[in-house]
Amino acid sequence: MLRIGAFSLSTIALFFVTAMHCAVQAQTAAIPAYFFQQWTVQSNCIEQGFDPAEQTQVGLQYVISPASLAADGVSYAFQPINNATQSWPDGWSQLLLQYRAGIQMTSVPADFACVPGEPSSALLVNSNFTQSAEPYYEYEHWYGLGTLHGEPHHFLIFPRNVAGADSSVIILLDAGTNGNMQLDQNGSIHGENH
Repeated sequence: MLRIGAFSLSTIALFFVTAMHCAVQAQTAAIPAYFFQQWTVQSNCIEQGFDPAEQTQVGLQYVISPASLAADGVSYAFQPINNATQSWPDGWSQLLLQYRAGIQMTSVPADFACVPGEPSSALLVNSNFTQSAEPYYEYEHWYGLGTLHGEPHHFLIFPRNVAGADSSVIILLDAGTNGNMQLDQNGSIHGENH
């Protein structure tokens, strides 16, 4: 009788492991392939309220890979790629992202525009603007909540199914409360794939 029970438990355990593996594969399969690419930062329109050395610099790269799937089965790692002369600010390498379904972004909305040297849209540069709840956008995107320069931020990455300029847009929104914000870091970072 013990052998039958042990066999049954082994079979049940195998079933659960197989089911979990299939669920992870299904999760990744539900995410469009163009969400898993490597991009190069082409412009940065984050508010300039702090040390410029802490800014994400043009020319840096990042990737989101299916291989970076976390143990929770739904989060993927933002993988910053440093080069010989530039490195990503602290905080980016700990960022985990989850896919949010929506409609495909075919063009960059005016609110996400980025012209270096000019402020981003009124929405993104509204001084001392914070949002505690996860922001909602109708476009499919990556979402994560993380810390940058010691303060909480919403990270939203909108990949587009195009090659070249503006093929991804990162939106940063302050996630703290109005009373405890030291730095306004709202804005957008645009990237291009190759």
